[in-house]
Amino acid sequence: MNTKEMIADTVSDFLESNPPSRWIRWIMVLFLLFCGIPQKTVASVTNYTDRQIRNIRDKFENSNGDFLREGGKRGRKKKIKKRIFGRIVKYIVDHPRSTLKDVAAYLKDEYKLEVSVKTIERELEEYDLSDLFMLVRKKEKRTVHVNYAGGWLLAPFIADIVKKIRQAYDGLPGSVEAILTLFFLSVFGIERPFHLEDLSDPGFAILTGRNGVLSRTTLFRWVKKCRKSFVLRFYDLTRPLSDFVGKKLKISIDEHVVARWTRKVKIPGTKHPTRGKAMKADKLFYVFELTKKRLLSFKPQQGNATLANTALKMVKELISRVKPKSVRLIMDAGGCKGSVIARMRKIEGLSFLVRGVRQRNQVKQWKKVPKEEYKEYTDPGDPKKRIIVADTRTKIKGCKETIRTILILNEKEKKEKDKFYPIYTDDEDIPVFDLLVEYRSRQNHELCYRVLTHDLSLDALPKSYPLNPKAEKVQFRDKHVMLVGWIKALAFNILGEFKESLDKKYHKMTAGTIVRKFLDRPATIKTTADEIVVKFDYFRECNALKEYCDKINQSNLEISWFKDKVLRFEFESEGAFKKRKSFLSAG
Repeated sequence: MNTKEMIADTVSDFLESNPPSRWIRWIMVLFLLFCGIPQKTVASVTNYTDRQIRNIRDKFENSNGDFLREGGKRGRKKKIKKRIFGRIVKYIVDHPRSTLKDVAAYLKDEYKLEVSVKTIERELEEYDLSDLFMLVRKKEKRTVHVNYAGGWLLAPFIADIVKKIRQAYDGLPGSVEAILTLFFLSVFGIERPFHLEDLSDPGFAILTGRNGVLSRTTLFRWVKKCRKSFVLRFYDLTRPLSDFVGKKLKISIDEHVVARWTRKVKIPGTKHPTRGKAMKADKLFYVFELTKKRLLSFKPQQGNATLANTALKMVKELISRVKPKSVRLIMDAGGCKGSVIARMRKIEGLSFLVRGVRQRNQVKQWKKVPKEEYKEYTDPGDPKKRIIVADTRTKIKGCKETIRTILILNEKEKKEKDKFYPIYTDDEDIPVFDLLVEYRSRQNHELCYRVLTHDLSLDALPKSYPLNPKAEKVQFRDKHVMLVGWIKALAFNILGEFKESLDKKYHKMTAGTIVRKFLDRPATIKTTADEIVVKFDYFRECNALKEYCDKINQSNLEISWFKDKVLRFEFESEGAFKKRKSFLSAG
C-alpha cells in the first residue's frame, strides 16, 4: 500500500468515527486534493460527487482563503419586506433611545422574525436611512413652557397602571393615551370630554404621551371600540387589594346617587339625598377601606337598587378575593334589612355595625328600655358635649334572634322616633363607647364622596341608557359608567398616596387642595432622546416637593408611555423668579 492510499484510508476512518459536519468534510476534500489524491478517489472517500469536488476546489482557488465562512451564506442576501421595514422605522422614531439590537429584539418578540443586526443596518443604508438614529435623537431636543406640569409628580404611581392598561387592553390601539386623558381630566377637575376641544396646552398632551391633546372625537371612537370585557379586566388588575391580603379589613359600603335628566327614556329612579325629591337616577356603590382611606371596589347600578342587597354581594366578592383575617363592615341605614343582616351573621370572619331604621315596631321596643340602663358618655366628636347611650337588644323583622343595639337617646327632639339613634352590631365583646367611636369613622366615606363629587367631578358620567331605545324597558348599560367611575376612583387613590408621600401637614388636605397647591403648576419642560426634565417655576411651597423629587431623580424612573425617557425634576430658584418678575413688571 502506497502513501496516497494510506492517507485516503486514514481520512475515511476519521470521517466515519466523527459526527457528520460539512466544515470537516470540506477541509478533508482540500487536504486530499493538496496531497495529490485523484478527484474520483476524493469523491468516494468524502461521499461527494465529482461535480461537488470540482466546485469546492474552484471556490477555494477563487477566494482569499475565507470561502468556508462564505459557504454558510446560501442564496441571495436576506431582504426585509417593506411592510416590516416601515414598522422598524416607526419603532426607531417612537423609541429614540433604542439601538439596532433593540430593533432586532422587537422584531423577534412582536413578529417572530429572526433578523440580524447587520441585515437591519444594510436595509437602512439601502433606503438612505443610515443616520436615522442620529436624526431622531436630534429631533427630540425641545424646550417648552407649559401648564399642568405638576401632573408628572404622579408618574411613579401611574407607571404601574400603564403596564396594566397594556395588559388589559391588549390589541386595542390608543388605550394608554385614552385612559390617561380620562385620568388627568378627573385630576384637574375638567368635567366633560368635550372640553378637550378648548384644551390646547401642550403640558396636558405631554402628560398623556402625545404631542397634541387627544380630540374628543378620537376619545369617543376609542370608547365605542372598547369592550366590556376589557373594562372589567382593567378594573380587576388595578384594584388595590394586595395590601390587605390576610390582614384585618375595616370597610364601609355606601351609595352615591347620580341624577339623570332625560325625559325621553324611562329609567328607574330614587330619592336624591341632596335635592330632596324622587327623580331618575343611577347609583354608584363603592367599598371604602377606613384605615388607609382607599376605594377597593365599585359597582354601578340602576336607581332602584338597594344598599343592603348590593353590599352583601360586594362584601362576599371582596372576601373571596382578599381572604382577610377578619372584616369589619360599617354601613348607613340603607344597609339595614333584616334578611340581609341574618345572612351577614352567617359569614365567617365578618362583623358589622349598621345604623338601624326607626320603624314603628322598633320604636315601641326602644320606648320600653328603662332609664336606668342609659349611661352618660363624652361625645367622641366634641368633648364638651354629653351623650346618653343604652346597650340593649332589638327584635327586627327577618332575624330570628334579637340583635345587640347601641341606642343613643336625644330627648330634645320633638318627634318620638327622632329621639332614638340605633346602631345594630353582632359584636358582643367590644364596649359601647369604643363601638361609637368606630362607627363614626364611617364619616370618612362620606367625605370621600364629597371629594369625588366636587374635586374629581364624579357626577359627570357617561349615559347608562341608549338615546333612542326601541324597547319599553331600557336595559342598564354600565360599560362606560364602569370605566369612568373607576378611573375617578383610581385618581382619588393615587392623590391619596401622593399626599402621604409628603410632609404630615399635607395628609389631611383634600384632593382639590393638593391639585391646586402642587399639580396645577407651570414649568419649563426640556426633552432629549434620553430624558424629560421638568423645571418648576418658583412657588411658595416648592420646598415641600424637593425630597420627594430627589427620590424620583435617584430612581431613574423611565416613562414607558413617553418614549421610555428618564424623568428628572428641577426647581427655579427664588432669585431667578424675582428677577423674571421684576422684568415683567418693569414699565
